[in-house]
Formats: sequence, structure tokens, C-alpha cells
Amino acid sequence: MNSLKSTLVFLSLIIGLLFSCESEPKNLEIGLNESIYHDDFEYVVTDFKILPVDDYTKRYRIKFKVINNAEVVEHTWNNSIAYIVDSKGNIYNNNKELQIKLNEREPFGWQEIYHTHPQSNETTTLIFDLPTNVTQPYLKVTGKFLMGDVLDLNEYKKMKVKLF
Repeated sequence: MNSLKSTLVFLSLIIGLLFSCESEPKNLEIGLNESIYHDDFEYVVTDFKILPVDDYTKRYRIKFKVINNAEVVEHTWNNSIAYIVDSKGNIYNNNKELQIKLNEREPFGWQEIYHTHPQSNETTTLIFDLPTNVTQPYLKVTGKFLMGDVLDLNEYKKMKVKLF
């Protein structure tokens, strides 16, 4: 019983320390070539283009890079790793079919599943179709909770890349 009580006290101290270390709010909006950190991994938008499709749709072609800074662990991810959210909170997902067609015309190394080895990186091109009236679109990333997320309180879920 004593060891359980000691463990709870220790955990309470750690949690309090984590919250007290947050001295100033971070800017959670970033731009091109800035990283979203998720444990030992980094996600980076290296470039994007906005292409008109028709009077109602614009297509976002986004070059996306995953960097694995881990010493041992492989990072497995897929083409649903990121999504776009607009100023109203609407969510737009990557169009895998268009991604495959683009890769056939302009090869960029499309894969169903990526296995980024330790100390390496991989890139892909993501494609999103948005209504023309969308304002302030941001790219955000998905992911599972990892040990490194304890220290930054899941910050990667709040980070967003400006696409305007």
C-alpha cells in the first residue's frame, strides 16, 4: 500500500511539473518547411500548389515529408496521415485515387503503406479537393499517442500548417 501511495504522489508531482513548465503559449500555426513533432517523428509540408478544377472546386497538391529521428524504431504510416481543416471546422481527407493517378503520370513513389526506417525520411504527394469558398485551410496530422507525447501534452494534434 505504501508503494502505491508513493507512486501516486510521484506521478502527481510529475504532472504538476509538466503543467508548470508551460510558461508561454506556443504558436501552433506553422508554415512551409516547419516541423510538426510527434515523438521521434517530424511531419513537414515542403510545398503546395492550388489548382482550379472547376467553378466549385480547387485542388490542393501537397508535398509531405516524414522524418524518422528514432535510433531503432521504424515508423509505419499511410496516406491518411494528414487532413485539411477549414475555418469552419470542416474536414477534408486525402483523395487516394487521385494520388495514384498522379503517381502514374508524375511518379513520386506512392505506396499503400510507408515504412520509414530509423534515421531516414520519405515523401509523398497528398491531394485534397476543397470547395472554392473555403477560407483559411490548414493541414493537420493524425497519429496514435506515443511516449514522447506525454512531455508535450499531445502538441502534434494541435499543430496546423497554413495553406493560404
